[in-house]
Amino acid sequence: MKQQNTAVRTHANEMIDHYFIEGVHYSRKDLQHGRLRVTTDSSDAQVAASNSPIEIDAVIQALCEYQFTTAGSKSHTSALEFHPDQSEPYTFQFVGVLVVHDYVFYVFPKFVKPTHGPHSKFIEPSPAARAFMRQIIDACNHYRKRTASGTDDTGISTHTTTNNVNIAELYRALLADYVRDGVYRTTMRVWEHNGNGNIDWERTLNRVDPYFTQQGAPIYADYWTRGRAVDEEALVRRIQLAWVAHVAQQFDASGLLVDVLGFPRALCAVSRELPTDIGTTSFLRAALIRARNREFSTRNRTLINMLLLLVDTNEKQQLDSRHAVTHLGTAPFHTVWEDICSELFSNTELDEVREKSKPLWRMQTGTDNAYAEITANNQLIPDVIHTMKNPTGEPGGMVIIDAKYYTPEHDAQSISGQPGTYDVVKEYFYQLIADIALQSHGRILANAFMFPAPIVIENGDDPIPCTIQGSVRIDALGRYMLQQIDRNDSERTLLPIVYAQLNPKAAFRAYIDSHNREHFDSNAILSELIRYSQN
Repeated sequence: MKQQNTAVRTHANEMIDHYFIEGVHYSRKDLQHGRLRVTTDSSDAQVAASNSPIEIDAVIQALCEYQFTTAGSKSHTSALEFHPDQSEPYTFQFVGVLVVHDYVFYVFPKFVKPTHGPHSKFIEPSPAARAFMRQIIDACNHYRKRTASGTDDTGISTHTTTNNVNIAELYRALLADYVRDGVYRTTMRVWEHNGNGNIDWERTLNRVDPYFTQQGAPIYADYWTRGRAVDEEALVRRIQLAWVAHVAQQFDASGLLVDVLGFPRALCAVSRELPTDIGTTSFLRAALIRARNREFSTRNRTLINMLLLLVDTNEKQQLDSRHAVTHLGTAPFHTVWEDICSELFSNTELDEVREKSKPLWRMQTGTDNAYAEITANNQLIPDVIHTMKNPTGEPGGMVIIDAKYYTPEHDAQSISGQPGTYDVVKEYFYQLIADIALQSHGRILANAFMFPAPIVIENGDDPIPCTIQGSVRIDALGRYMLQQIDRNDSERTLLPIVYAQLNPKAAFRAYIDSHNREHFDSNAILSELIRYSQN
């Protein structure tokens, strides 16, 4: 009973009623749980604010219209999808945090289980949940940097959505720059005629005609001095600190600053000025452009560019602006999962596999029965091929892994939510192509679907990095003879496809931080896949 009361008090102190899960169906009323608690009762505890029907409808419309583009594709994914034939018609197609006015939607990947069992739709807000969300956002940012999908050298996404600059990413980049490099300090030098600074003798000798004494010694009545552009430096610094404090306060009001983004709350107090206190938009813009034109430091120019973006978008795209959507995270998340598996397991170039898997069309070109061979580019390649090494360091066989962002469920009689027949046939095709294109790497030792393992946030970390749940095969295709057969196994056929589940928390840690990679034993996981396939 005491634990239950503690949980109730903890939840009462949260800023949001519930967190959400990708792909789960929600009603219009469910989505109202994403609104920040903005009033207090007589006991000074937070109470949910009243929700205006017009307000939530406008928020839902904004989320349905907020779209993401897939890297290397023309397809679009909406943050929120509407299913008119469903009683609970809304599903999030996004993973991360979405901010719309005073609504903050924490959306967790679909492999995260609801807090209160299978009949629940929500995750209870908690420090542990926000810590995992921080890990998710870090993984999304690492993915964008690795794939260069709409980012520049500041880590700001400029092409992730079909909307304008994503203010949340810009805010995060500004805080990260300040925490890493501190306040703006210019390397610019200015010269003054007869100023109070140190004399620049080289400039003086080149530009000033001296007087000469009777002994022939030169006397300089005029001179040039040099110093830093202190006034302009101070102005840019004021602009930077005002924005840092404003941004930190916006994130802190949304419950994101400390737990999710990992920034200190002290950033909220680095300035008492608002950007608008310093000057008008045109004044700020002119000062920043003037400073940028004199800068040679890459960091300073990048910082000024961020401040210019903030000044230019301040009127229409603040975090607290009405119905303007901004985000931390990505959609679709399956691309992140595929890159995680590739980064953690792949060690083999796939160019030869890509070339061998291209369809070759033999097409008639005219009436004289002439034919031309035309290569199509819609090739099929796996996410991962790992070449194992034998004790001498030579190639000792291959493991094929295809990342699958699915959450299958099964019992003794049925399975649902699994990859379709096309995916199974495609996995057999990967075995055939690798067997032909990479003969020097040895035979196929294992072929696996790698799913994210389901997790319950409150249970903490699972020490097991990977578990095997079973396998799938198509008997008719399984009789095909491979070319690369073991000398002691003349009947080597296509292998069943292993159903493996990778621990997402362990995978995220290793993916984000190379230091954590040392604690992620990919070889042990690969060996377990091989052992299972050989039995």
